[in-house]
Amino acid sequence: MNLKTPALVITLACAGLITEAYADCGASATIAGTQRAYANGQKFERDNNSAAAFAAYVAAQEYTCETNPVEAVAAKRAAALALTLGTAAEKAGKFDKAFDFYDQGGQYAAADRSLMALVRAQPDSPAVFQKAREALEFRALPAFQSNNEIRIGITGAYRPDPKNLAEVLAIPATGAQRALQKEAAAFNEQYLRDYQQMIQSRPNDPTDMRAMQAFIASQQGFARKWGDQNAIKASRDALGLVRSWGSATNDLALSARIETQRKQRIEQRVATLTKNYSGAPKLLEDAMDYQSSALLEDSVAKVRIDAIKAQALRLGDEASARQRLMLAAEYYDVAGDDAKATAARDQQQKAAMTRMQPSIDQMKKQAEQMQKEFSDPAKIQAMREQALAMQKSLQQQKQAHAGAKAQRADDLEKELGL
Repeated sequence: MNLKTPALVITLACAGLITEAYADCGASATIAGTQRAYANGQKFERDNNSAAAFAAYVAAQEYTCETNPVEAVAAKRAAALALTLGTAAEKAGKFDKAFDFYDQGGQYAAADRSLMALVRAQPDSPAVFQKAREALEFRALPAFQSNNEIRIGITGAYRPDPKNLAEVLAIPATGAQRALQKEAAAFNEQYLRDYQQMIQSRPNDPTDMRAMQAFIASQQGFARKWGDQNAIKASRDALGLVRSWGSATNDLALSARIETQRKQRIEQRVATLTKNYSGAPKLLEDAMDYQSSALLEDSVAKVRIDAIKAQALRLGDEASARQRLMLAAEYYDVAGDDAKATAARDQQQKAAMTRMQPSIDQMKKQAEQMQKEFSDPAKIQAMREQALAMQKSLQQQKQAHAGAKAQRADDLEKELGL
């Protein structure tokens, strides 16, 4: 029997169920190897290890140069175990495992049932779609019947339901539309407005403690309102899924339509960010990331990204002129102008040091005064004597308290006639 799934060959070989190299005739196993696999299957069954027995029986059906003497009996045992293992997997909701058991055991109608259940449970998974499409398209080929003649002879006549393949082939179009709808919901402009407002509220003077506390409060308020939500990330993740659907389908016309819709949506996001939310440098950086993901020709992409960088550079100059140096440095970072970004940060640091200099000078003066006082021997002696006097006073108070307590105890005993 020809092995239809290359991954299964690797799995079985790694498990030690197929140990021989491929023969010159193109066989995947030898007679001795399949007989050992069948014997292993019987042993595993006696040990109540159904999964291992099933894998061994599947391995025993491998194609050999000469007629495989254990293929039919191995297929019969694998078919029976496939029903048990597949049913258990289905009940547990593990439709992918159920499909694999049924498919390798020759229970093709049951395999199709599990496969469609998997597709319907994960309608937004391009990987599941591709697995289903490949399986169902192969089922429709004449080679499928001839390659699996012995298995089908054991499990009964099988014909694939064309409705299953039609349902699967319709998935990329609907999946791409759902992803676009999800992206539209994720790109929340209220989130963007709140973020831009928070960035704009950052004080120009980082040494202004009251203003910085108000800014920190605004950051905390933004975090409380939006939590882990990130409108940009969610939007780009959804657009990534749209692209995956375009790549997954083998319908070239549909793939082209999906890619066109994706690029149109990207252009909308770039326009929105650059026109309405350029007050936050990070959002201009996000606009460049969107533009890069459009996968345009290099010359076109460069012109559009350079335009966003030029906008960031202009906004950086404007912010610098208003002495919003921290904001200016972030714009320059987006523009890729490292020299201007460094200069803005240096200027910010110097301005902060200038504003803090009077306080620094006062602290230095106080430190010098303290050092001067503690370096005067007379003052140190006076402080030592003061400390000793205080210690002596505390001891006297403790003794007086203890004496008064003892006198009160004596008086109480006399009163009680003890």
